[in-house]
Amino acid sequence: MPEPAAGVNFAAAALGKCPVCGRGKLFRSWLKVADACDVCGTPFKAAEAGDGPVVFVILIAGFLACAGLLTTFFMFPDWPVSAHLMIWPAFAVAVSLALMQPLKGLMLASQLRHRVKD
Repeated sequence: MPEPAAGVNFAAAALGKCPVCGRGKLFRSWLKVADACDVCGTPFKAAEAGDGPVVFVILIAGFLACAGLLTTFFMFPDWPVSAHLMIWPAFAVAVSLALMQPLKGLMLASQLRHRVKD
């Protein structure tokens, strides 16, 4: 098994930057991974996140939405069900959209760090 690559910046990847140099773009659009870094030339084509980030997004957003729903359901029993149905699905969608790109960046950085497809 090959040695892990040194110098992979997970914080930069979570922000959508190149995990190697921290300056180039990791994504060419919202979730489309760039072919290579436009600054340092690191190729990203071999890294493929697959469904990994989606699983984590579902677990995190689902937990937060269910916890919020149960908390408000018991703290504010007079709220109509329609209020809960307007708030918590929208919250889950917002959290999902906010987490998708950072978690995909982290997954790709992890693959580069451990040289998954060298």
